[in-house]
Amino acid sequence: MQKFKQHHATPRQLSLAVLASLALSLPAWADNTALPKAGQYNANNKLFERTLVISENGQFSLEVLGKSAETSSRSGSGEGKLKVVSDGWHFSEGNCQMNLSPAKDGLLMRVEGCAGKWGDVMFNGHYQYKSGNGSATSMPAASAKHFLNPDLAKALNCQSVEFNDAGVAKWLAQMANLPLNQVWGKELKVAAGYTFQGLPVQSAILFESETPFLAMLVDADKTTLTAAVKKSKPQKNGGVARLRKNGELSTEGFAGKGAEALYVSCATRKIVLPEG
Repeated sequence: MQKFKQHHATPRQLSLAVLASLALSLPAWADNTALPKAGQYNANNKLFERTLVISENGQFSLEVLGKSAETSSRSGSGEGKLKVVSDGWHFSEGNCQMNLSPAKDGLLMRVEGCAGKWGDVMFNGHYQYKSGNGSATSMPAASAKHFLNPDLAKALNCQSVEFNDAGVAKWLAQMANLPLNQVWGKELKVAAGYTFQGLPVQSAILFESETPFLAMLVDADKTTLTAAVKKSKPQKNGGVARLRKNGELSTEGFAGKGAEALYVSCATRKIVLPEG
């Protein structure tokens, strides 16, 4: 009887076989020579809803929202434009770095150094392709919940307050979906989830004057509000919180509220000395 020689695969042959298998499992569009497929990608788990939207030109928006009792107050969001690199796609802005690589049915994401800019939540994960709605300027219906902007959240706590078009004005405009020049001096309903010292903020007015300030109606009684204002401590680039009566600093105020209605005033710490 003829005997057949038995062949054993070498480690190198096994590695090549595994890589070949992985390559076959990747979607046909993941060739790393063009931008990733436009559309919506989700990476949800029991703690967070995570949505990545990529447009045809590589513009992306990334939103993460806590959905459990432990994480309901945590959120994060980022945006930018992807560029093609040898092993996938990359975005960088300062210390914030995001890398995407092709994976079965979607993309693998790795984010580093973005907590201060986008929010301290877990962005990394396997984002699976869900739909072809590739508009990164607005979130699709599947993610219609409002995602909290960490920068606006800090501003409404009188921290990191910048009274310019690149600061709180921009974030309020994004929240209210209004042009930038229409947010000054107008009462804006604040989306659910934003708080001042843990107390819900109902609405806000951004006043443009010699000393700009942010006025906020906060859902709490006088005793609770007083305690919250005392608790608020200015941080670097922060603001000073004070308790005011409606109309105290301006003839314009919160419409429909009496003169005794209380609101939180958040102003810059910088002192501007009068000329002369």
